[in-house]
Amino acid sequence: MPDTVTEKPVDNMDTSLQDSRTKLFQTDAETKEALRVQQLFHGAWIAKQNLGLHTLWRQCDDYYHARQVTQQSPDDPASNTPVIKPIIDSQISDLVDKPESVQASGVELSDELYSTQVQHMLDYILSHNQFKRKLERAEHDRLELGTSVYKVYFDDEALGGRGLPTYDIVDPANFFPDPKVTAYYHIQEAEFIIHAMWKPLTWFRSKFKRGNYVQRQVQVLYDPKIYDGDHLDESDYTTSQRALLLECYMKDDEGKLYCLSVAQNIILQDTRKENGKLQRRNMFPFVILPCYPRRGVLWGQGDVELLMPVQDVINDLDDQIRVNARLMGNPQIVFGIGAGRGFDPRKWTAAAGLRVPMRDPNAFRVVEARQVSPDVVARREKAFNEADIISGRPDVTRGEQPSGVTAFRAISALQQAGQRGVIHKKEMFKAGFSEVLSLLYDEMIENWTEEMWVRIEGDNPDFQFYDPRELKNIPQLIPNEMYDPTNETPLPQHITLTDEQGKPITRDAEFDLSLSIGDGLPSDKAFIFDMVLDLAGRAVEGKPVIFWSELRQYLRDEVGIPLKDEQEMMQEQQQQMNQGNPQGMVPGVMPGGPQAIPPGMMPQGMPMPIPQAMPAQMPPQNVIPMPQQGGVPIANQL
Repeated sequence: MPDTVTEKPVDNMDTSLQDSRTKLFQTDAETKEALRVQQLFHGAWIAKQNLGLHTLWRQCDDYYHARQVTQQSPDDPASNTPVIKPIIDSQISDLVDKPESVQASGVELSDELYSTQVQHMLDYILSHNQFKRKLERAEHDRLELGTSVYKVYFDDEALGGRGLPTYDIVDPANFFPDPKVTAYYHIQEAEFIIHAMWKPLTWFRSKFKRGNYVQRQVQVLYDPKIYDGDHLDESDYTTSQRALLLECYMKDDEGKLYCLSVAQNIILQDTRKENGKLQRRNMFPFVILPCYPRRGVLWGQGDVELLMPVQDVINDLDDQIRVNARLMGNPQIVFGIGAGRGFDPRKWTAAAGLRVPMRDPNAFRVVEARQVSPDVVARREKAFNEADIISGRPDVTRGEQPSGVTAFRAISALQQAGQRGVIHKKEMFKAGFSEVLSLLYDEMIENWTEEMWVRIEGDNPDFQFYDPRELKNIPQLIPNEMYDPTNETPLPQHITLTDEQGKPITRDAEFDLSLSIGDGLPSDKAFIFDMVLDLAGRAVEGKPVIFWSELRQYLRDEVGIPLKDEQEMMQEQQQQMNQGNPQGMVPGVMPGGPQAIPPGMMPQGMPMPIPQAMPAQMPPQNVIPMPQQGGVPIANQL
């Protein structure tokens, strides 16, 4: 007899796995600590509510997605011209569409010897953390809500159980820092930081021993869910099996960092009972990056908040234009007594093919609607310019044709000037992300305890075998007083510092970490293509700025034209020459012509013949016209 399949909904709490609260054993001290965490969470939530952040963030999200306008009546145009979204997306695309790499500089000479290894390992970590996708999410929070929050931890289950230093993007609505902190760069001075998040009941059971005691929780007094769609799981009982988890990070009297995981006044985890440190330097594992810092508060201000008044002005002006257009298309009509006693004006509508009986066809008059004021149209155009000024994104940086500018270099200058706002945001991002790299480095040397192969990306990908444990025991170098560079066999310039017993003194490697993101001119392919063509016809001191091989490589790699390599072209030409010559004849010698002198039979004093350049090295004149200098083509000056 086949087994009976019992259908169970996703995340449904199995009653056989749920334990009664009466079986929960928790000391009075643990209960007191759990209640204190709840009180800290309530205080931090109310502090954010008093600042109006929850309402502001909902409005920013609605304005970005063009949901802020609702039609009040059938006659309401409810105009909504999206202005904010293209501005935000263009800035994020400029930040994401750049190559990135980690730069590590040793604090001392002892550290500098391991800088290349650290760079490769951190590049490997960022690659496996899906850097591009998380960067886009973080920049959306920073530009839309004004603040982005990074959380760094070690994921024990990543990479097949080897673990991975990981960073996640925390929604500002789920982040509750100590209200006493009034600047984002003073976050390490906080008394506590709470990360609140909703989790399925099955997650509690799989992560914590006391997870069986956590029950379904839908309505809470202080709910971090503030956006539209956050409560969609409440459509049915089986889909809302969840509870609120509070991760509270605090420091004890000795300054040691620890974390309490609390749900429904139950302490699920206390890191003080575990071996080792939660963080190597006892730093809060959070980094805050604001868009525009504000005085007196930790939270920043975003571009969406600044652009909301401009968006409202544009929508209001569009309403005036559309209402006037409706009046022009369906004008007001005045009729007199001569229309007849049976004339019903309510039946005189704008329907097509309408027959209106009237005694006197001249007994009515159309009230001509006035044209919309030109000030409305001018103010609307000015509002778009104001949006560009506020965001620092002129029209040329969004791919639109700049008004009144046609010269290539002038457009390039405008495009470069339009990058200033993005460059400023990028520099502030790089300054803040260096703290994220430092926290990732702490997790790397503290929790990675196995040797591993690290893939090195680039033009020639390679693998290197590294042991992260070496970074915790590097020898400390000091200058060698006996070093004399004038000696024939000089001694080493630096030696290892030893203790009284002659053993090397070691310490943890320390680095100044930073993220390098491509700078320079805009990375638009059309702009670069025009610039390459312009530079291909220029020469400096008789030599071309861009060689023909470099131009062909760019056309092949970036433009996508299937051009052959020069080596392949030379081989094909050689094969064609060999196939076209009679058997036994030297290639390149015509029948009946002078025979080539073998290199070994060259008489002394006779100069060696200069080999002529292969045709593949000469650029065809119908592809890139090379200008002449002094009457000699540039190609002949190579």
